Amino acid sequence: MVADFRCAECGETEDLSGRRGPDGIRITCGTCGASWLRDTAERCAECGGADLVRRTQVLTQYSRGTQLSVVGTRQIPLCPACDAEMLAYAAEGRPVPNHYRPRALGKPSGPDGDDGGDGGSSTQILPR
Repeated sequence: MVADFRCAECGETEDLSGRRGPDGIRITCGTCGASWLRDTAERCAECGGADLVRRTQVLTQYSRGTQLSVVGTRQIPLCPACDAEMLAYAAEGRPVPNHYRPRALGKPSGPDGDDGGDGGSSTQILPR
């Protein structure tokens, strides 16, 4: 999850620094001097919900011709509200497909920020 830190006093996003302390990480604005504790809870980038569920996503590549092989896995956050369909799919014991980009992580970083509406990627890796 990409955290979007912004000073509540002046709106600064660049001149921010953090120091670890006994009560957590304290962020200080270099512009106005305001200070606050960083919220460490993950939140959905789309709806702001904090009840994210982690599921396994497979990482795949073409190893021989058209043979698609699983080369690894990773844990990704899914939002019960925004990623409901994929969460139901994953609850059946199946891993999240490689091409799926969770809504909880925000919009895909394509040229227009659109993923085509189906949660997939517009980039295709095809065998030679």
